[in-house]
Order: sequence, then structure tokens, then C-alpha cells
Amino acid sequence: MNSFLYLERELLGAIRARSGVLFSFGLLFLFLFLAMFASLFVIPEQQQDAAPGRVLATLSSRLTTTAINDLSDRLVARSDVVRAKYSLPETTAESRTGGTLELIPRSAADVSTLARAVAAMEGVTNVESVAPEARRGLAIPPELQTGLLVGLCLSALLSLALVREGFRALLGSFRQELRLARLAGTSERRLMEVVGTAGLLWGLLAGLLVVGALFLYEAVTIAGGGSLAVAGPRLFGVAAVSLLLAILMGGLAGLVGASQLSSRQFEPLP
Repeated sequence: MNSFLYLERELLGAIRARSGVLFSFGLLFLFLFLAMFASLFVIPEQQQDAAPGRVLATLSSRLTTTAINDLSDRLVARSDVVRAKYSLPETTAESRTGGTLELIPRSAADVSTLARAVAAMEGVTNVESVAPEARRGLAIPPELQTGLLVGLCLSALLSLALVREGFRALLGSFRQELRLARLAGTSERRLMEVVGTAGLLWGLLAGLLVVGALFLYEAVTIAGGGSLAVAGPRLFGVAAVSLLLAILMGGLAGLVGASQLSSRQFEPLP
């Protein structure tokens, strides 16, 4: 049998209760990390309240700076205006203007009324109303989105911390075999490959679980008479990226485990 496969089999066979529990909880947190990551792309978007629109007022080039400030103050003081933004003449498309005032009304219903009121003001040469724009976003509030991002970071850190302790316990129970392998002339590179592969398998298992849960969710949705939460190509894309991320996390976990091989407890007995 190939020495790599032999050592890999023996290493996995050395998993005991303590290391098994640590790896299992690390797998759980990695699963949560990947599931939260996938949910950012799987949760369907929903149409939110439309933006209230805008009113663009082109000012006369004869207006002085003081007159523009007074006009802006009067408009901002209106109850149907949220804010006003002034753009210099150099930034406008038309020449020979005193700039433009962009007014944001409190609601879409105030756009027409505000436009008529602004058009009647002295010093305003043109008024343009911009219709409200429909917006789309995740079906979760911003606070929950922030919590989701925090959960992503915490679950990733916890999974790596747990798998690190799992490798410490596993290699501790495997230390006699490691000593014999080094005594037999097994290279350090081969030993690191064995431990790193164990980490990759750990990450791959979590990735497969998340991909399976993702497709199961879609299957249950369809069976219940619903439609796909995400389109087919996007679904496979999310699954592929989640699996790749799981492998990367597994590789990082393998590196964390392999770094412990430098401990003196694994050196051959004199």
C-alpha cells in the first residue's frame, strides 16, 4: 500500500472521543459559516418602498450667491422637503445657468406639488421632476444583515479554533506512530501532506453537507408548490462557491494542524 494512504488511514483511525467531539463541533460551526454565506445569495430579493423621487430646479445665471443661499434655505424649510443639494454651474450639462438644486421630497405624493411651487419661485428657469424609483433588496432588515456578517466571522473563527484543538488531540494520540514514521525515514513533507489532507477532508465534508442542504431546500420548495428561490445557474454557482470556500477553509485547517508537527513530543525517541 502507498505510504501516504497508509498513514492517512492510520491517522483517521486514531480519532478518539475527545478529538472526534472537537472535530464534530468544528464541523458544525463550519457548516453554519457556509450556510450563512450561501443564504446571502439564496434569500430572495423583494421590492421595497420606492424612492420618493426628486425635483431638479435649474437656477438663473443672474442669481447671486446670497440669493441662491436664501432660495435654498426657503426650500429646505418647507415641510415637504427632506433635503436640498446644490450643484455648481460647471457640473451641469447646460451652459449659462446658476447651477441646479436637487430637492428630495418626503414622499412620492409631494413631487408634483413641490415642482409647481419651485417653478413659481423667482430665479428658477426650469423645473424637472424625476419619477420615483422602485428598489429591490434582501428580504431581511439591515440589522439582521449586520448580525449575519458578524455571525460569519465568529463561526469561521470558532470552527478553526475547534479544529485546531481537535488536531492537537488527534496528533497527541497518534504521536507514537509519528515517531515511528520519522524513525523509518518518512519525510516531513509527507507527514504534512497527511495532516493537511485530513483538514481538506474535514472541509470537504462540511461543503458537501451545505450543498446537499441547499439542493434539499430547493427540492422541498418545489414539492410544496413553490418556485426556485434562485435561478438554476445561480443555484449551481452558489453551490460551487460554497464548496470551494469549504475546501479553502479545510486547507487552512490542515495547515493549522500540520503546524503542530514541529512539537518535540513527535520526535523519535533517542
